[in-house]
Amino acid sequence: MFQFLIQHTPLLYLTQSLWRDEAFSVLMALRPVSFIITHVSFEPPFYYLLLHFWIKLFGQSEIALRSLSLVAFAAATGIVIFWSEKLFRKHWLSWWLPLFFFFNPMLLYYGMEGRTYGWYILFTTLSLWAYTERRWMIWTIATILGFYTHSYFLIIPFAQVIHHMWTRRYHWKKDPMIRAAGISAVCIAPWFIILIREASMFRHLWYFPVDLNLVTSVLGNLFVGYEGTPWYLWTFTKVLSLPILLFVVLALRSHKTRHTARMFAAQIFFPLLVVIGISFMKPLYVNRYVIPVSIAEVFIIALGIHAIQNTKLQKITGVLWLLFVLGFNIWYPNKHAKLDIRGTLKQVNAVKSKNDVVIADSPLIFFETIYYSTDKNRVYLYNPDNNPFPWYVGGVLVSPFQMATDYPPYPIRAFMVHANGTFDVVFKTPL
Repeated sequence: MFQFLIQHTPLLYLTQSLWRDEAFSVLMALRPVSFIITHVSFEPPFYYLLLHFWIKLFGQSEIALRSLSLVAFAAATGIVIFWSEKLFRKHWLSWWLPLFFFFNPMLLYYGMEGRTYGWYILFTTLSLWAYTERRWMIWTIATILGFYTHSYFLIIPFAQVIHHMWTRRYHWKKDPMIRAAGISAVCIAPWFIILIREASMFRHLWYFPVDLNLVTSVLGNLFVGYEGTPWYLWTFTKVLSLPILLFVVLALRSHKTRHTARMFAAQIFFPLLVVIGISFMKPLYVNRYVIPVSIAEVFIIALGIHAIQNTKLQKITGVLWLLFVLGFNIWYPNKHAKLDIRGTLKQVNAVKSKNDVVIADSPLIFFETIYYSTDKNRVYLYNPDNNPFPWYVGGVLVSPFQMATDYPPYPIRAFMVHANGTFDVVFKTPL
């Protein structure tokens, strides 16, 4: 039973092997605070600073690393519990929505990843709540911390400002949101200037271009967290996008939900129009970078259910949506599990001697190879052509001393770890 829970439920997300970006998070957080602040670029430093002190308290195991994200995701769920009671009062949706939020496949997956996304979810949720409640001090704090957590957070206040200008009459000098936005802009300006200064680096990115296939399935993709694995789900996410769109329409047409639904609709369609629109010219779209859209989808589906007039049909619809996310969370986890590089390095560590070295054959496997090696100072990247390490993979953590241009001479052996999770033993025969 325990093995089933680990392999076939979201517990897998908490316990599985780290992947490249998570290993980068640990290795960055282990550096001094001054290094973290001065060496992160596209990714702001807030999460790494939190992780730096979290590791000091709880260690750097997989569960310890991911627990920091899970704490933030749990806090976001707490906000939803409080918020849904005000949105739906004594209606059964007041307890249904927090469950639907927590078990949303996209949010649950990234809420347990050892990256910035759990905190991205938290500050997004806090920002949306503060905006609807006109709590401008809280909104300002959420906006500033959100941006210093993830650069794409800017799409949230932009969408809110557009919604605010569209739905309210205001005076520029007296509008509290304009003042709050101005304070936020001043506080995020230093990092925004850094992003602009380093914009030339963005010419070399790994992002894939968008196409019609992605556009027609994007709502479904963002709801379940689908990025192409397994390959056969594209048709499913296209079909799933239709009922999501239907519930957007239901929420916008109903008089009792229209006002709140407009804000969530803006948070769905404005970011997608901007990011996907630009991506046709310069790829910028990555599922997890627009995770606020997933949050807005969860809320607008709840509002769409609330807009249904027939109470029995309301309940049936709510049960079906909840059963869907629960069932998907049982079926999907092992379909896109991380590469088990932990198992590979466990074998390597068991048989290598203290004089042997470990060599990763690709930058895409380098950081997790370091993380799982017992002697991290004897891990190298095989780079016979002396190619520069890709900055977007995490080049700030890599020095020339970590490059290997040839195999070591026997009797020193090199355990060559490949990007597919296998390894070979290689060495150079002495003359």
